[in-house]
Amino acid sequence: MTRYLQPDESEWTNVDVYGATMSKASVFEGNYDVRSAFFRMPAGCAVPPHHHEKWVQVMVLEGRLRIEQKGELDREVAAGSCYFVEAGETHLEAAIEDTLVLVTQGEDRPSNGS
Repeated sequence: MTRYLQPDESEWTNVDVYGATMSKASVFEGNYDVRSAFFRMPAGCAVPPHHHEKWVQVMVLEGRLRIEQKGELDREVAAGSCYFVEAGETHLEAAIEDTLVLVTQGEDRPSNGS
């Protein structure tokens, strides 16, 4: 069955992401080795340098983000942009303005409940 998801119709909760507080609305988790969620980052919110055990893909739906790698500005990304972070790559993300992103990533847990 096809599911249609709109950020404004989703259930949002406040979460801590590596020390940065933002809002999250889960989109999908389970059984396909991926998960995805919407995240709302208020202007000035910065996720400090971190890395992921699995790949991460970020689609910027609204706003702008600053991405840093190795302590240097890598790029600013705006609405309509997408970026991919390889597993183990250390990076920092900071919201230049109120920003909405859709994050899809490889899951760390086994699929199919095994």
